[in-house]
Amino acid sequence: MGKLDPNDSRAPFLQVADRIADAIGSGEYAPGDQLPSLNELGERYGVAVGTVRSALNVLRDKGMTVTRPGSGSFVRSDLTIGGSLSHSRSSELGEVLQLLHEINGRLADIERRLPGE
Repeated sequence: MGKLDPNDSRAPFLQVADRIADAIGSGEYAPGDQLPSLNELGERYGVAVGTVRSALNVLRDKGMTVTRPGSGSFVRSDLTIGGSLSHSRSSELGEVLQLLHEINGRLADIERRLPGE
């Protein structure tokens, strides 16, 4: 695992989500396992806690994890690797999230350039 690839054009939260998804797929985290804390994952990948939180939201939205308030994030106990979640669907979702992130950045740039009202 380790730090993220600085040459990867994807947003850091998508890179982290993919790394965790790969760890789930490889069996490092089995169905029902609790994932490391936000702080631990942040240190592992060299990113902020907010970035990890966004990555975990992606995995939750993909149906790979569940978040229990006050307890943390867990690999879904009913998750079947290679079953209900297709890799192509995960990739498509990642691409859509990447585009939304880029659009959000462009919109922020446009708003900064607008004269104050």
